Formats: sequence, structure tokens, C-alpha cells
Amino acid sequence: MKAAVLENKGSIVYQDLPQPTAQAGHVLLHVKAASICGSDISRFAKGHRMYPLVLGHEVAGIISAVGEGVSPALIGKHAAIIPLIPCFHCEECQRGYFSACHTYSFIGSRQAGGFADYVEIPERNALIVPDDLPFEAAALIEPSTVARHILDLGGFRTGDSAVVFGAGSIGLMVVQWLRIINASLIICTDISEINLDIARKLGAHATLNPSKVDIKEEVKKLTGDGVDVAIEVAGAPQALLQTIQVTRPRGSIVFGGNQPLDQSLPMSFIEDVMRKELRLYGCFMSYSAPFPGHEWTDTIQVIRDGKMDINTMISHHFPLSAAPEVFAKIATHKMPHQKIILHPET
Repeated sequence: MKAAVLENKGSIVYQDLPQPTAQAGHVLLHVKAASICGSDISRFAKGHRMYPLVLGHEVAGIISAVGEGVSPALIGKHAAIIPLIPCFHCEECQRGYFSACHTYSFIGSRQAGGFADYVEIPERNALIVPDDLPFEAAALIEPSTVARHILDLGGFRTGDSAVVFGAGSIGLMVVQWLRIINASLIICTDISEINLDIARKLGAHATLNPSKVDIKEEVKKLTGDGVDVAIEVAGAPQALLQTIQVTRPRGSIVFGGNQPLDQSLPMSFIEDVMRKELRLYGCFMSYSAPFPGHEWTDTIQVIRDGKMDINTMISHHFPLSAAPEVFAKIATHKMPHQKIILHPET
């Protein structure tokens, strides 16, 4: 089979690999659509813990074979990958905190992913989806579940107001979920006017560019004391600081962006948290009990109902063979994009 293999930092090679077979308790997925995640780009540009590796965890396809102990009735079923593989036995798994599993694996990061013609995964990690759900939409179930999980963590309720810092893929998914759950006010910030245009199309009531306006002052004009929930998915220290400034007393803040590890925050950040009695939450992945969680079934439902706009989230389609060129352009900022879908050619 063909696969796009991360050979080293800054090097992806489209090459032949042996086709995997379905081991006991596993299924073989014939990949039909794979989306590029920001974490894939980071592993390409900044390096990864292991090489060689087939990336790709936002993936959908058709189950083509099953291993021992798996029902043959699954063959031909359409499925999306649930990338987290928890142990299900440790203390955190028993609590239903699967992303905190002591010994988890992850498809496309710690083991072979879906930037290939075929990928072998545990049966439990194949999310069966309706046959009429487009493969591109099924591949984008995973990032939508992260956005849904963020709102759960922040205690968001219908009628609440929110600021979303960052109009990348997760931020735009958050904007859509806020619209679906009927937020009273959705504010989105980003330094890209293109991203802000898309945010408005997907449901943001107001958009703010921090390179052009004072975010704190503009949110104050819109809300008075601030929003109920602030969500940081930009991965920018400045946005992190602004969350405190725009959240009302006793409001909630969710941190979902991957921050640069060589930066720091002033201690005034903590003082402001204390004075406002704010609730801070971190978000890592998108899982709840029973595994993988309602976030996944909720996403299938809103896509089928037409409430989640997937087409607007996708900016490019490429054959999988173009992966080396596509990653090189993205890493050097030569390809402005939203979601990019790769299609294996078999």
C-alpha cells in the first residue's frame, strides 16, 4: 500500500509500505478521507518523539477486514477513527477520564495513523457512522468532539455568552457549537481577517482582530462586565492573558490551545483570577464516559441534521501523494488554509 511517512523532522515521504492485516480484536480500515490536524503540522515542523511514523488521526473509511473475535458483519461498514487508545484499567480510566490514562496510545502519534491506504485499529476505536455521511464529514468528527468537550468543561449553558480566542479549526468548531447550543452572544478573535470572515459565516455575532482593536475594551462595550465563558484555542500567550480581562466575575475559562513552552505569565494573572474568583479549566482531547463519550454521537447528529457546517470548514482537497508538498508549504506559511483533506488513491 501507499502511505505518507514522517521520516524525520521536516521530512514526509510518499512510499510503499506492507499492507497491515487485522489482528485479533482489530479491524482494517480502508481509508477514504484523512484531514490534516495542526498537531500533524507541528510534528512535521518541530519534530516528533519517534520515526518513521504514519501520521493522521482525523480519518474515515470503510472496514475491509476484521480480526479474530470481531464480527464479520462489520465488513463494509463506514467508520471514523477514535484515535485515543486508553488501557481502560487504570484509576483514571475507571473514573472515565480516558485522556488521563497512565499508559494510553494514540493512533497517528504513538502508532501508525491514517495517512495511508489502510490502517489497522482496535475494534473499539472504529466509530461506525451512517453510510450517507460523507467521508470528509466523518473525518472531521474528531476535531468537532474537542470543541464540544471544551464547552462541557467550561460549564456552558444555553443563553450564556462567550469569547473564542482563535478562529482556526477548533475555534471555528467551537463557534458552531455555541451557535447550535444557542449562545446569547458569540465573539471570536483572530489576527486573520479571512478566518474572521469564516467565523461570522459560521455563527459569530461579533469578530475582533487584536492587531487592530483593544480586545478588552471592545468586549466591555459588547458585554459590560464580560462574558460567561472565555475559550482560548489560539495557542498564543497574549490571548491567554486576555481571557482573564474579558471574563465576568465568577465566569469560566477553558484553555485548549497549545502554548509555547518557553513563555511565561506575569503573577498579575493569578491576582486577577483570584479577584474575579474565576474558574479555570484545561482541555486535553475530547473524551467522556462511556467511551468515547457523548461528544462523538452528538457530532454525528448535528452533522446529519445540517446544523454543523462541514463544507465551509474545508479549504483544500489533495491526493495523499501530495502530502510531502502540502506539509512543506504549510510549514513555511505558503498555503493559507482551513481544513485540508487528503484522499488515498486506491
